[in-house]
Amino acid sequence: MTKHAAAARVMADECLCFRARRASRALTGIYDDALRPLGIQATQLTLLNAIALNGARGGTMGEVADFLAMDATTLSRNVRPLEKSGLVRVERKAADGRVRMAMVTPAGERMIEQALPRWKRAHRQILSALGPEAAADLRAQFDSAALAVSEATSACT
Repeated sequence: MTKHAAAARVMADECLCFRARRASRALTGIYDDALRPLGIQATQLTLLNAIALNGARGGTMGEVADFLAMDATTLSRNVRPLEKSGLVRVERKAADGRVRMAMVTPAGERMIEQALPRWKRAHRQILSALGPEAAADLRAQFDSAALAVSEATSACT
């Protein structure tokens, strides 16, 4: 076996990122298929939901980025299509013009409402494949991993 093939085998066998990305693509595909008629992708709906959770006042881009464990540049790039489609509004905070606030527009609110039945169907399909206990365990593991890595990363800085 060549060095690069051996290195690839070690990473494929042991890498948590490899497995998380593979699982993410499998899950995302199911949600994407369900949401396609609405013209939105699962990743966009996730972002829209994260912004909506901040309520009518919106959330700072930093708050949204932290919640999603995403860097600010990636968040800004991913918010742009939602802004262009009228689902999200981003504006400068009145008290501090350096801070950008993201808010869901009325069209974004309608999109979330329209997405819910389709999301539920996709979610039921995934629960059926995994089983409710495994799905609950997986949610807990994901949350635990995100928290642990976030805490470890912030402790290093």
